[in-house]
Amino acid sequence: MPSTPNRKAAVGILAGLSVAIILYSLLIVQQILLGLIVAVVPWFLYLVVRFVFILERIATALERIATARAQESESGGVGPDGDYQRPSESYERATEAEGGVENE
Repeated sequence: MPSTPNRKAAVGILAGLSVAIILYSLLIVQQILLGLIVAVVPWFLYLVVRFVFILERIATALERIATARAQESESGGVGPDGDYQRPSESYERATEAEGGVENE
């Protein structure tokens, strides 16, 4: 993912290019719709690339979470300081009996 200054420069160049295309299509060619279509395509491609990078970051973060949980389960619920850790509340809810009241 490009750094913030690079991203700002790319957005600035893209904005300048879009304005130039729209002005050209309005003043020289006199077809504003053609200029809008041509100016929107680079923005669409830019957003697609950003979307792919965001999805990649999300996938990497999910892999880190899965790895951390797998290491935690391999250690048997023992935390990094050696103390036993309680299972999460969602785990406790999943093991409760269905129907709310158990048979006596």
